[in-house]
Amino acid sequence: MWFLFSFKIFAFELTEIDEGVYVHFGKQENSNKLNKGDIANLGLIIGSHSAMVIDTGGTPKIGNAFKHEIAKITSLPISHIIITHGHPDHFFGTEEFEEFKPEIVGHEKLDRSLLNNFEFYKNLQFSITNDDSMQNVKLVMTTQSIKTEESLIIDLGERLVEIKAWKSGHTDNDISIYDIKTKIFWSEMIFVERTPSIRASIKGWKSNLKKINDMDINLIVPGHGPVKTKNEAIKPMMNYFDRLITQAREYHKMNKTLEEAQKNIGSENLENWKLYEDYNVVNVTRTYTELEWE
Repeated sequence: MWFLFSFKIFAFELTEIDEGVYVHFGKQENSNKLNKGDIANLGLIIGSHSAMVIDTGGTPKIGNAFKHEIAKITSLPISHIIITHGHPDHFFGTEEFEEFKPEIVGHEKLDRSLLNNFEFYKNLQFSITNDDSMQNVKLVMTTQSIKTEESLIIDLGERLVEIKAWKSGHTDNDISIYDIKTKIFWSEMIFVERTPSIRASIKGWKSNLKKINDMDINLIVPGHGPVKTKNEAIKPMMNYFDRLITQAREYHKMNKTLEEAQKNIGSENLENWKLYEDYNVVNVTRTYTELEWE
């Protein structure tokens, strides 16, 4: 479906991956003026009496396009919006859904992240997308939060969905969504075909991935990238994280500097991920500093 905004054409599609489960696949890019910030996977799960939205996109225009596309699929009310974490490509479309008066569900640390970073992310998104809808975007806070390592079961009508808050990994406010009916697992902690970006803790993230790997999961919908089986999604990330951790520890033992680590650790893109040059040095920096005081 195509929507006309400010004389620019914006494409938005939802793909049904199982009965009542839809995904909008964001572009595997950094936000820019061409993709208009549409880089994150967004989701829709439909029950018998209501629907759930998973993330709302990087701008109000994306949220509006998402809402209009949902209306072509179902007339059921949107009872819940799950914000998987506080990065700007995932939450700036939330205000477009306020007419449904949904529960806005997030990690107990999400509101702090939103409050601390909202103005910075707002200005950043406007600068890099040139999307005029960002100029008047407003902050929408959670109405229901989940404590770390606890879960919430939401009944959409003949469809139970488990929402879990995780320990620090990709960020300190990561949320996952598990559709019990289809055993489809959604997590922005999973990156497929795109370099993961460590913003909190590589050891925490690795621990979370191990727990996810032990779950009964048919398919994983990552925060970025195509839908994959559990092993296909998790194994490349674990290999990369193990490599960073092993090499960073070796550099500490040899008393190598951070600058030397940044130049050499993970220099080969063995997983052939997109945006590797943009993120590997940052990941090395995070890993090196996290492990420095072991």
